[in-house]
Amino acid sequence: MIDLLFELSLFTGILIFLVCTVLLGAVIFLVFHHLNTKINLSKRHSQVGRVLFRTSASLLALLLSFTYASQRVDYFKIKQSLELEASQIVDIHMDLELFDEPEAESIRQKIRNYVLVMLEEGWKPVSESPFQSRTYLFFFEIYQDIHKIEASNEFQEQLKTNLIADIDEISDHMQVRFYQTNAETPFLIYIALFGFVVVMIFFSVYTPDKITIAFISLFNAFIGLVLYFIVMMNNPLIGPLQIQPESFQILKEAIDTELN
Repeated sequence: MIDLLFELSLFTGILIFLVCTVLLGAVIFLVFHHLNTKINLSKRHSQVGRVLFRTSASLLALLLSFTYASQRVDYFKIKQSLELEASQIVDIHMDLELFDEPEAESIRQKIRNYVLVMLEEGWKPVSESPFQSRTYLFFFEIYQDIHKIEASNEFQEQLKTNLIADIDEISDHMQVRFYQTNAETPFLIYIALFGFVVVMIFFSVYTPDKITIAFISLFNAFIGLVLYFIVMMNNPLIGPLQIQPESFQILKEAIDTELN
């Protein structure tokens, strides 16, 4: 079910979440209000329900805000890792040009191929088997070549030190991306859904007129919107909010310009 959600467009996914939360909230509200009329809640019990509704709604909002903030941080961590990886590839490419050896030119060509593979392969093969993807295999070959390159003078020794530092940092950035490859739902979503049901039960002490239902429907729609973005940002390599490697596209354009 979760995999199907990532195949939908942004508009369709949001619409499904909005409709589901609004309908679910309305059903729970109306069913429990009907039960309340059957058992003839006292005025004191109704007041308790109103207080608990406000309290639980505040707790739900707090939980969703913390969860959203956490997923947003992780989402942009992946995006930043791509940008940093691309910038360090540029550094490596420039240092290799200064190295002025046949081995260095060979590595530069492999770096060009690596950038192209990154754009051609996309993220899906990475999510299935990160360390068997073409992207990783190309990178590992570059990693080995840089460590094996021979420096013949002090200047080249310094360049090699810089190259090794850059390629090691690229490895770290790749692992940040690899660790985010499995599509899953954060467990706090289930807690939030339980809290949503509890809020609707407490809200059932209010009389269901048109204005009341309209207000609670807007509230539920907003919750559905937040839940959708939490789920999507928790899986940054797939789905309609999939992070795009714009920095590598810029690299490809620079490579094409250089070759021409």
